[in-house]
Parts: sequence; C-alpha cells; structure tokens
Amino acid sequence: MSSVALRVLNLSKRFDKIIALNKVSFEVREGEYFAIIGPSGSGKSTLLKCIAGLERPDSGDVYIFGKLVNDLPPEKREIGLIFQEIYLFPHMIVKSNVLYPAVVKGVKSAEDTVREILSSMNIELRAASLPSELSLGDQQKASLARALASGARLLLLDEPFGSMDPRTAERLRYEVRRVAKSLGLTVIHVTHNQEEAMAVADKIAVMRKGRIEQIGSPLELYLRPKSLFVARFIGGENNFLVGKVVGANGDFTVLDIGSVVLKGWGSVTSGLAVLTIRPERLRFANDGQIEGVVDTREFLGKTYKYVIRLNGGVSLIVRSREKIEVGASVRLTFNPEDALVFPYPKEGLEEAVRYE
Repeated sequence: MSSVALRVLNLSKRFDKIIALNKVSFEVREGEYFAIIGPSGSGKSTLLKCIAGLERPDSGDVYIFGKLVNDLPPEKREIGLIFQEIYLFPHMIVKSNVLYPAVVKGVKSAEDTVREILSSMNIELRAASLPSELSLGDQQKASLARALASGARLLLLDEPFGSMDPRTAERLRYEVRRVAKSLGLTVIHVTHNQEEAMAVADKIAVMRKGRIEQIGSPLELYLRPKSLFVARFIGGENNFLVGKVVGANGDFTVLDIGSVVLKGWGSVTSGLAVLTIRPERLRFANDGQIEGVVDTREFLGKTYKYVIRLNGGVSLIVRSREKIEVGASVRLTFNPEDALVFPYPKEGLEEAVRYE
C-alpha cells in the first residue's frame, strides 16, 4: 500500500472575522491525484496556500511525506507550485526557465533531467523559444516542467487552466494527469471547474464555509453524496422534494410529498425529509407514478432539459433524449436506488444547499 504523501490535521485560519478554514483534516496517498472544489470563498485556495507555506495557519499541522513542515518555507517543502498566472522569466528561453530551479537547488544531472521532462511534456521542440513565443498551454507546460525539474514530489495546482480556452484546458488537464501518473507524483489540484475535477481526480474533497463536506471518488460524490449541499453542488442541478416520512421498506424510506408517495434510499424514520433525484435519472413512462405538465423545454444538444410542474405545484427538472411538447401532460418514474433521502435540515432546505 502507498504511504501518506500529505496529512493535514485540524488546520484553521481566520482573516479578521472571516473563518477561511475551520479544523480541516484529511490525508492524500502517495501517487494520488486529489482535487479540491467548492464555491467561491469556501477556503480551497487558502487551504492550498497553507499546505504550500504561503499562508501560516492559526492552528493545526501539515505533514508532507511524514515530515512536519509548519515552520518550513515553500522551497524546503519538496513541492512544485503551479498557478493560473504563468510565472516564467520572459528573457529566458524555455530550457533555461525549466533548468533554473534545478541548478539553484543543485540537482544532479539537471541537464538530462530537463531534457527528459521536456520530452515527456511534448515541448522539447520549443526548448529554445521564449515564453512570449509559446501558446498559453505550452507556457503552462513549461511551468509544470520547471516544477518537476526542481525535484518536486508533490505538485500543488491552483486553478492551473483558468486562463485558457476550454479546448486547450481539456487537452492539458489529461496531459498533466498522464505525466503525474507516469512519474508517480502526488497532485493537489484546486479548481472551481467540477468537470475538470471529475475528469482527472482519483479523489475529490468538496469544501464549504471552511470545512470539508465530503471526500470521495467522482462516482461516489455523484451517486452517493453525504449531504444536501454536495447533492446540489456536484453536477450543478438536482431535484429536492420535501415530504413527510410515512414508512420504511428495507434500506428505503417512503415519503408523502403531497401529490404522490415516493421511495428513496435512506433511513429517515420520522418527521420531514428531503428526497433528491438527479434530472437524468427521471424517465417519462406511461405508467409513471408522478404526474405533471411540461412547463418549459430547452434543447441542450444531446438532450432536452424539461421543467415539469407537478399536480401539487412543485416542479422537477428532467433531462431526456425524448422530445415532448410544452403543455403536454406526462408521467415520470425512477428507480428508488437512484434517489436519496435526507433528514430535513434544521436550518431549512434553502440554507442547507445555498452557495456562499
């Protein structure tokens, strides 16, 4: 089993009255590609800066490859830092930019290392070019190559593709993952782009209000969110139906939402509860138990997005390849295993799923 590359214990950080981090703890295994996502202001960039040594936490500890690094500057932490802004020496060619930190640190066989890394990043033919002569994608590759050449074992990426067009960003994110995996590097990747995180990460941490809401694989977060916030945040859209618990059936809870009785995965025993079902998990069916009328229809390319107004006045979002006219009466159904039931939150549903 791989060892722990990064251990964060009870990390807290305040900026005046704002709590940026609130007792954050987690581990990342060596060789893992770990993404951190969350709304703006959730604390993800502050967390990365504390790991890097660019911010000093008010309390808590950071261990990198088993070593307590709280009092070490960034250059002593065996890390490589890549930001959205690309910091290359404008007067140096790519090879010199990449070679510079390796020479400063006295890395042996630096020339050979740089040649190998430039080749792995597919920019060896641009080694004699100035940064201004490169595309943004190749400039970021050069930044990454420089971090690798310095001997970094842990890469910290803060919105590394945020300044690029979507096609370049998509191509580069897979290339970064490929290189990291081939070299056995550990990566911590902060991004606001869920699609980016879901595509490349082995595990993802979802942050909210300075805390980690859930850590899991992309599939776990999508199919089995542990909170109503994660259920809404991951995937961008979800349906939330409030109802009264009227029974249980094995691992399932039965809810009366007013116009229909529905069943979902969960173990809420009494009172109010919230059933969540993703738009693509709802299906049009002649024998469906949910009745409603098509309020709106949007064409999204591969699918249509519908808003269905139920008989009780509640609306559901449905994504389907079927084309149904606005105003048509429809019935919907779903597999109970695709729906999750949560206890109704004390702070109210709107507050529980609200983005900051």
